Amino acid sequence: MTRRQPFLLTPRPGRVPGEGREVPTDRSIAERLVAEIAFIHTSFLEAVDDLEDERFRARPGAKAPAIAFHLWHTARWADMLQGRLGELAPALERVTTRDQIWDARGLAEAWGLGTELGKGATGMGLDDDASAALHLPAGGEVASYAREAFTAAEDALRSIGDAELLLPTADFYDEGDWVVLDHFCWHLAHAGRHLGMIEALKGVLGLEGTVTV
Repeated sequence: MTRRQPFLLTPRPGRVPGEGREVPTDRSIAERLVAEIAFIHTSFLEAVDDLEDERFRARPGAKAPAIAFHLWHTARWADMLQGRLGELAPALERVTTRDQIWDARGLAEAWGLGTELGKGATGMGLDDDASAALHLPAGGEVASYAREAFTAAEDALRSIGDAELLLPTADFYDEGDWVVLDHFCWHLAHAGRHLGMIEALKGVLGLEGTVTV
């Protein structure tokens, strides 16, 4: 996939120097952020497409969680974001959210993962031994959950307009002095970090790493 131009928080009319293309000015800041998040989500799914199970679960070092963990963890954060956004930001109760897919389908039990899954059952806070002991199902099943969680998060964020980006909200620790925009930016940064880890792991495993060029 060819990397497209990054979003512009302050849309400017005219041409990008040296590119010879028009910069669209009809999208809001929130729409541009959702587009970037959707791009990262799509890249996750492309990165694990057709990845055989051995490499999906491989841990090249004791301090290197497997690709399986990075995909699951990022999907869990997307799922938690869409499920809790209206709760964290009371002014956004109208946001199109749904129950967390993870909880609604009882996936922890269905996958036999137990209860020691970190904060919010997202993997956050697990040490290296705990993450290594997490026996996730086959890649296709984890990717299917990730695809649905990513779509739900995008739908929730897409219902937010620019005028609501500076509304006060708590963070995922139920504290902090956040605004709604911080949830967009945090998810984008967090997902980008874990995608980079997957790309690096693929390179170490002898595969083409990057999915963006």
